[in-house]
Amino acid sequence: MEYSEKRPRPKGVTRKKPNKVTSKQNIKNKRPEHGRTKLLDGDNNKRKRYRDLRKKQDIISLWPKIVEYIGLSEYESKVYLSLVNLGTAGARKLSINCDVPRTKVYGTLKKLIDYGLVVEIPGAPKKFSPSKPTDCFNTILNITKEKADDFCTIIDNLENLYTEHSQQGGPRKKLVWYLDPEEDIHGKCSELIRQSEHELNIITTDDGLEILFNSYHRLLDEVQEHGVEIKLHSPLDPKVNPLARELSYIFQVQKVNVKTPILFINSDNKRFLIARLATRGTPRPFLCAMFTEDKELLELIHLLLLNNHNKILLQAFPL
Repeated sequence: MEYSEKRPRPKGVTRKKPNKVTSKQNIKNKRPEHGRTKLLDGDNNKRKRYRDLRKKQDIISLWPKIVEYIGLSEYESKVYLSLVNLGTAGARKLSINCDVPRTKVYGTLKKLIDYGLVVEIPGAPKKFSPSKPTDCFNTILNITKEKADDFCTIIDNLENLYTEHSQQGGPRKKLVWYLDPEEDIHGKCSELIRQSEHELNIITTDDGLEILFNSYHRLLDEVQEHGVEIKLHSPLDPKVNPLARELSYIFQVQKVNVKTPILFINSDNKRFLIARLATRGTPRPFLCAMFTEDKELLELIHLLLLNNHNKILLQAFPL
């Protein structure tokens, strides 16, 4: 209830003055947002002009490809692309848009008119309009496609001729990849095991069998669960050695006489890896390795490893 003549203000009580800061804030909050809206509209216009400028710059940047594919000069390419981007324009506007000197624009436009790429619009001042690109370049495009098809035919004929003569004899190049100790030989072994679909044959020493058990036992279990038949060949006898006996419960383990420190992995008779083992106790288990997917090389390696009685021969070739 406010104080009045009927209800006088008590003695010593003064009228509370409004807070100046609060009043200013209220006035500010009550002001219409027209000025702010105009500012936002200006920002949107700036962004739109920026996008349009980027679009123009992207189109003009195609001029090196027009020079390469069609044979126009730099100025001719820039003027034509700029005109396609603008639609219709005069020489002055074209010069600003494509950064071609105005003194060069008229001569360039005259050449483009002679090529049929630009049409002059009658009137004052002179304006120019681009011709439809598909109509202008359709002939060049068809010629390019014919050249590409013809070149593909030539390549096919050469490939057939190469295959025919390569089978008649003579030395051939085989591709083998070599891995040094600094590279991921361990990862490559895992990759070959994981790629197996039907059969996996591994030949190694007792040290190599220990590396397999410590590093790849889970991976070997996984590929076997997917139906891969795994055969391990090592000098360890499953009847005597605990490690070989434990592995024989899951995989096919066969005792063979391997003295050369190698790990040989044959995946589906399609690809193989052969690695040289390091001395036990060294930080890296492998000294080097090589792998390939060449079946003929795989057959040669089998001749070195196995004889007709399925016995390892590598102990005759110490490293």
